[in-house]
Amino acid sequence: MVTEQFKNSALSFAGCDGGNPKSDVWFCGLEWGGEQRNELDKPIQENEIYSWSHEDFDGAWLAQYNRKICWFLWYFHNLEWNNGENGGVFVKRYNILHSQLENGIGFKMNMFPIGFPNRNNVDWNETLQTLTGLNSFNEYRQWCVTHRGEFFRNAVQKFQPKVIVCTGIGEVNNFMQFFTGNTEYETQVTEKFKFYHSKFKNTLICVVPFFGGAGGINSYAKMESLVTHIKALLNS
Repeated sequence: MVTEQFKNSALSFAGCDGGNPKSDVWFCGLEWGGEQRNELDKPIQENEIYSWSHEDFDGAWLAQYNRKICWFLWYFHNLEWNNGENGGVFVKRYNILHSQLENGIGFKMNMFPIGFPNRNNVDWNETLQTLTGLNSFNEYRQWCVTHRGEFFRNAVQKFQPKVIVCTGIGEVNNFMQFFTGNTEYETQVTEKFKFYHSKFKNTLICVVPFFGGAGGINSYAKMESLVTHIKALLNS
């Protein structure tokens, strides 16, 4: 049986970098990377969502994935980013991933609340089984897609983002189930990559290649192309 401690954590904004959920653009990854922590984050409510303005996130934009978030928002909102300008200046100028109270731009979350180094190094050990009440990683993943997905679909209906950009096309079915409640979607093929899209209420859900890596969105040209195609879908 799933523990109340895990339910309270998973059915909250735990596992999210944060930002402003009232933003037009949300970003969703799988889970936090780094070392596996055999503990649960405390529940995070709407008024406690993290902000890049907090000292714990100082320099967060330097991570390659987060740089790509900055690129996306730059193209999507036609923001000013002077040639050679430090990314930290850009982040502070536009309050990138800052809180709702700070009129931040962008919101960043994860489909799953527990961090793992990567999918090849998941150790679903006795501690995690006890903390969650779930016997395997697959059981945990399915529970989150179903129940955490419902929590975030309610959040989507409340905050009405224009688009949610999910990174990792290998998880397209889980992302779509999480954000739309089903696995129906269309495929968009561009010159350099493909991505998938669907709608939930008034929000466009896009599952795109990972931000970075050899086969991902790893150049300004690819990012500009992605934003152009997403804007076309929003205007269609």
